[in-house]
Amino acid sequence: MRLKYLLLLPALVLRFAQGAETVQLATYYDYVPWFVPGQPSAGLNARLASKLNSLAGGRYRFESVYIPRRRLDVLLQNGKVTLVVPWVHPRFFDDPGRTRYLWTGALMDDESLVVSSRAAPLEYDGPDSLRGKRFGAPSGHRFPDLEPLIAAGGLTRVDVPQIKNALHMLVSNRRLDFTIVDRSALEALRNDPFMDAALLHVASRPRTASYERSMLVPLDKPELYRFLQGALEALRRDRTWLVPHPRVTDKHAPATAGK
Repeated sequence: MRLKYLLLLPALVLRFAQGAETVQLATYYDYVPWFVPGQPSAGLNARLASKLNSLAGGRYRFESVYIPRRRLDVLLQNGKVTLVVPWVHPRFFDDPGRTRYLWTGALMDDESLVVSSRAAPLEYDGPDSLRGKRFGAPSGHRFPDLEPLIAAGGLTRVDVPQIKNALHMLVSNRRLDFTIVDRSALEALRNDPFMDAALLHVASRPRTASYERSMLVPLDKPELYRFLQGALEALRRDRTWLVPHPRVTDKHAPATAGK
């Protein structure tokens, strides 16, 4: 009898796994600490997916994926793929009232910094203090507080592929006055072998006060939202998954033409 159950076990496990709902844990940050191109198991997004899978008990199967921001907006709008977007805040998705999406509690706290070259340091005192400057920003990323100034021609936005390319342009004194970097990303990029953080200047006043990075869940996925909200307690008890592995960096050198 025991042998019979042992023989059935692989089939039962397969059936159980096939019943799991696939959820794309989607980030539009294609840089450390969130995502490491070419290293699918590295980065906070992959570690979060692994942790959630261990908590899901086969009910969900979370897959860490990178999706460019414009494509992600389209997918969220059409609702054909089950998505969860971690590491974000309601103001990133024009949802200050938290009515367009469901929002979990915080995964972590962060703040937005204004970073320039140490050779031409820039201090920040509100958007108007950036007037007449050239601003490097990842394509598709939104900065609502700066949009009026950009639209009026008072601030020039230069789209770049990745934030580290904007930083590289700054330290190389190439066509940018500043960029905006979250503290979490800047701390991770300090370990990048292609970046000399000593050549960067961080404005003493942050662009934003400290804010929470949460998980965005579509309105039509209340059960998934309840699972994630419940999982937060376990994620907060064990914070080891948030600690990056030593010297995990993008193995590709940054483009010299800018991000």
